[in-house]
Amino acid sequence: MPLLRIAWRNIGRNKRRSLLSALAVAFAVAVLTFAMALQQGSYADMIYQTVHARTGHLQVQHPDYWPDADLTKRLKQPGEILNALEAMPAVLASAPRIQAAALVGTEENTFGALIQGIDPARERETSTLANMVREGKFLETNDRDGALLGAGLAKNLGVELGDEIVFIGQGADGSLAAGRLIVRGITRMGIAELDRTAVTAHVDRIGEAYSMRGAVTEIAVLLQGNEEQDAAESGIEATLQAMGVGSDARVVPWTTLMPGIEQSIKLDWYSGQIIYFVLVLVVGFGIANTFLMAYLERLRELGVILALGMRPRGVALMVYAESVFLTLMGVLAGLAIGIPVVQFFHRKGIYFGKEAEEIMAEYGMSATIHPALSPLVIRLAVLIVGGVALVLALYPACKASRLAPLDGMRRG
Repeated sequence: MPLLRIAWRNIGRNKRRSLLSALAVAFAVAVLTFAMALQQGSYADMIYQTVHARTGHLQVQHPDYWPDADLTKRLKQPGEILNALEAMPAVLASAPRIQAAALVGTEENTFGALIQGIDPARERETSTLANMVREGKFLETNDRDGALLGAGLAKNLGVELGDEIVFIGQGADGSLAAGRLIVRGITRMGIAELDRTAVTAHVDRIGEAYSMRGAVTEIAVLLQGNEEQDAAESGIEATLQAMGVGSDARVVPWTTLMPGIEQSIKLDWYSGQIIYFVLVLVVGFGIANTFLMAYLERLRELGVILALGMRPRGVALMVYAESVFLTLMGVLAGLAIGIPVVQFFHRKGIYFGKEAEEIMAEYGMSATIHPALSPLVIRLAVLIVGGVALVLALYPACKASRLAPLDGMRRG
C-alpha cells in the first residue's frame, strides 16, 4: 500500500508528463471505441436490410423445403399458423409467401425469374418491399392481376407500367403453371441479382397458377427486436408442436437462409480486430516511450531510493504502478470522450457520399451508417488498449528492477 501511495504522488509531481501519457491512452481508447462502434453499426444496418427487405427474422417452413425450394414441401395450414403467430408478444408482424421459379416474357423477350406471391396488406407490415417501389405503385389488397418487377428485369423485358407479361413454370403437382400479369410497379431492391429476377404478385394468383391449393412455401416473421430472436424461435417451435403441426413445419432463422451475410460479418469483424490490435500496438510503442522516458528522467531519484534501502523489486513495482494508474486514467478519459461521440453520431448518422451510396446499394445497405455502441465494443476497446499499454509498461519496470544505486545516481 505505501508503494501505491508513493506511485500516485509521483504522478502528480510531473503533471505535464503524466497528462501526455494519459492522453495517449485516452486517444487510443476513444478512436478504437468509435471505429468498432462504426463497424457494429454497419452490421446492424446490413442485418436490418436483410430481415426487413427479404427474409424476416425467422421463417416458418416445411422441414424439407430449404434449401431445395421444392414446392411439394409446403405449409398446408398457413392461416392457423398466422393466427398463432399474431398472438405471440414477440412477433411484430408475419406474412405468407410463395416462392417459385418461372420464365417471364413478352412477345419479344423471355428471361428467367423468381416469382414471389405475397399478401399485400401483411407484406406492408412485415417487410420494406412497398418502400422499394420506384415507379408506379405497390399492389392493392384485391389486385390479383398486378405485378411488381425488378428494375433490371423490366429493362431487359422492355416493359413499362401497364404492360402485360406472361409467366410459365411448373406447379406443385407437376402441372403447367402459367398466367398473365400487368405491371403495376417497378422496384429497386439494391441488390443487382434481385433486380434482374424479381417478380412479385398476389399470393392467391400465384398459388392458383402453381396449384398450391391454399398452401404457401413460407411465412416470414418480423420480431420486435433482434435480441428476441432465440426466445421467439423456441416459442414458435413450441407453439407449432402444441398445434400438432410440428412434423410439417419448422422455424428457420435468417442466418440459415442468408449464411453469406452472417459469414461476411464474422470475417469482417475478426479481420478488423487484427487490424485494430496492430494499430494499437503501434500507438502502444508511443505510450511505452512516454513510460520509458518517465523512468529515464528519474534515474537519479530511483538510485537515491535504492541507496536508502528500498529493494529493486519495490522500485520496479512502484514504476509499474505509476504506469497502471496512468493507463486507468487514460482508459476512463478515452471512454468519457468516445462514448458521447458515438452516441452523437448514432443519432445523427454518418453519410459517406453518393459514390459510397452506389457501392453499398449493391449490398442492400445505406450510405448513412449509425455507429452502434454495445458492451462488447467498450470491453474490447478497454482490453485491447489497456492490455497493450500494461504489457509494454513492463519494460521500464524490468529495467528499474535491475538498476544499481550508484549507476542510477551517476546517470541521473
